[in-house]
Amino acid sequence: MKIRYSFIFSFLLFFYYAGAQVTNEGQPKSWQLTLNSVETISMPSFDLKTLQKEDIINDKKENQPYRFGYEHQVSLSFEDGKWNRLKNGDRVWLLNVRSKGAKTLNFLFDEFYIPEGAKLYFYNNDKTDLLGAYTASQNRDDMEFGTWLINGDNVWIEYFEPAQAEFNGQLHISKVVHGYRSVSDIPALKKALNDSGSCNQDVNCPVGSDFDTLKDQLKKAVAMIVVGSSGFCSGSLINNTNNDRSQYFLTANHCLTSSTSTWAFRFNWISQNPSCSTTSNSTDASFNQTVSGATLLANNSKSDFALLEIDAPLPDDWDLVWAGWDRSGVIPDFSVGIHHPRGDIMKVSRDDNSPVKNSRIFNGNDNMENWYLYNWELGVTEEGSSGSPLFDENGRIIGQLAGGAAACNGTENNGAFDFYGRFDVSWDFGDTPSSRLKEWLDPAATGRFTLNQYPPAQIFNDDIAIIVDNIDNQICGDEVTPVFSLQNRGNTQVTAATLTYQFGSQAPQTVEWTGSLTYLEREVIASPVFDLSTENRLTASIEIKDKTDDFPDNNTFTSTIDNYKNDTYTAETVTLTLKTDDYANETSWQFYDQNGTLIQESQGTLTDQTTYTEVFNLNPDSCYEFVILDSAGDGICCDFGTGSYKLETGNGEIISENGAFGSIEVSSFRTSENLSSDDSSFAELSVYPNPVSSSLTVETNSTDELNLSLFDIRGKQIYSVKMSENKTIDLEAISSGMYFLKINNGVKSITKKIIKL
Repeated sequence: MKIRYSFIFSFLLFFYYAGAQVTNEGQPKSWQLTLNSVETISMPSFDLKTLQKEDIINDKKENQPYRFGYEHQVSLSFEDGKWNRLKNGDRVWLLNVRSKGAKTLNFLFDEFYIPEGAKLYFYNNDKTDLLGAYTASQNRDDMEFGTWLINGDNVWIEYFEPAQAEFNGQLHISKVVHGYRSVSDIPALKKALNDSGSCNQDVNCPVGSDFDTLKDQLKKAVAMIVVGSSGFCSGSLINNTNNDRSQYFLTANHCLTSSTSTWAFRFNWISQNPSCSTTSNSTDASFNQTVSGATLLANNSKSDFALLEIDAPLPDDWDLVWAGWDRSGVIPDFSVGIHHPRGDIMKVSRDDNSPVKNSRIFNGNDNMENWYLYNWELGVTEEGSSGSPLFDENGRIIGQLAGGAAACNGTENNGAFDFYGRFDVSWDFGDTPSSRLKEWLDPAATGRFTLNQYPPAQIFNDDIAIIVDNIDNQICGDEVTPVFSLQNRGNTQVTAATLTYQFGSQAPQTVEWTGSLTYLEREVIASPVFDLSTENRLTASIEIKDKTDDFPDNNTFTSTIDNYKNDTYTAETVTLTLKTDDYANETSWQFYDQNGTLIQESQGTLTDQTTYTEVFNLNPDSCYEFVILDSAGDGICCDFGTGSYKLETGNGEIISENGAFGSIEVSSFRTSENLSSDDSSFAELSVYPNPVSSSLTVETNSTDELNLSLFDIRGKQIYSVKMSENKTIDLEAISSGMYFLKINNGVKSITKKIIKL
């Protein structure tokens, strides 16, 4: 069983608290001034391959941290950098640290104490990632401080101290953390973006009309946590009966271990162009809301909970939500989880069935009380999701993720279980406030069993939303049929609305709708068909008839639809040529059809420095994805051998080739309607009717003997016959779906797509 905690050398907060800071504010002085340069301090090399081999084993164990970084033990102070004195007496100190090959760097200070007016910044060498300013608000009695992650392997640390400072600051770095599997090798090197499995659902993916509105509020409560210095967990802001924005944060007890250090939180890391159980990458969020510092208030292993208080004031303009809760222990009809698997951008999962109450031996407790979820219908959780909230159908927290076996199997989940610590047990377990929730979340002792979120989810009187379904990230074909729906999200009844949509340069179309919709009711208005062969941009809007919409932000929709127009090939086969590097056991590949069905994959463990060749058969007018993965995240070129791969058609056209792809690379392509490059030999061939319900007729005036073969979508041959005259094929017994009829005259072949009704 794999556990859902995800941190390396993580640290318990116990009676210490982490300093507080909200980033980002301002820019370093060196970005406007020319300052004296400083020599780079380089971290020594370490045995990465041994760590990665250990990770393969440890990731599957309970009570083992999910390690994503290596901690360099260092002793770096002002003496190791360079001071610059400005004309007005202010001082600027610079230190440059490099750890070759790191995806990210972050830093732990065992001495941090700076005066009012002083500022500390961290930024990478090309200035594309900036943290700071950290200020005197970080100061604390034990002088400990930890940073968020900075992209890249070369980071500058810049400290500004004003001339009028009351005292000289004190800084000493004890650890430099080399993040070796915290991000994917994508051009922008975003922190862990797209590291989670392909079956995950971005939080902006729909999970059902009965919860989408709640989800859009609750996602504002969830954060990713850098625990200690080198690992990830998830958790949520949680409301108390005073509704006073006390900065309480719920996560898992097993995210705490035996040391003390700082925690950092990242809110609202949400993709606005979601990937919903596909191999397509999520796009990065446009902002980075991070805050450092927390105090441990209460925890226990009985229900695996930990309640923290974030020390830094959370800005109003972050638009955060404090989630509500239900301590009744009533079993919900369904449940939803929101989380950051593997430190990835925010995801959502849904179990349509009621969880059951269960107990187990877990994390040193012989009788840990939990909610048991048999399997997810949408998405899963992964390492890094630990501590994330489980919501009931009313959007109230009933537990936090402890562990489980759920995982991705390609774009599908593996159908396995997860378990969450029960909120009703956490409420009053133990004899003191340090082991339970009730004193913190019900400070006035009201005795309430349920509490809603704060601020309240605003429901306007007049508010309608446009919803467009049946538009995937990529459409395999030349037609798309978007489904336009109207949803009432306001208090008052909606009886009339106007839908306007436009496809490409075509004239706008208007649909007048009348009916009756109450709060959250939804109705399909139109489902037109559009030809993607020449245009692909769709816009739409909705308006309430004879009223002003109180919330117009959800009234418009825009999408550019991809139908593989620039990635279509005429070919009956593609060939993979793969040369492995010195660590072939890290490399694997998969080949999927347009339905996400795994057609073929690498078998067993590959051999170092070996060339492999695989040939994949293709169907006409179909789409495919080839996925190559490297578990160490360093591709197959070039630090540990000169591996590479090439995917090309039988005609020699290269679809993709690479070696330095990081953790994963996906190549998507489409085949043309007719796979034969020359079908003139079949000019007098006719296949009808198509679609077909029972009998398919093949007519020809050719005197050649023809071979007819019928294949299903997976390429399995289900019928074969020779013909020299007209032929009728009985398809009554086969199931509905897509098939391919291959006709060969001994010289050339042609394949026709057949739809069986």
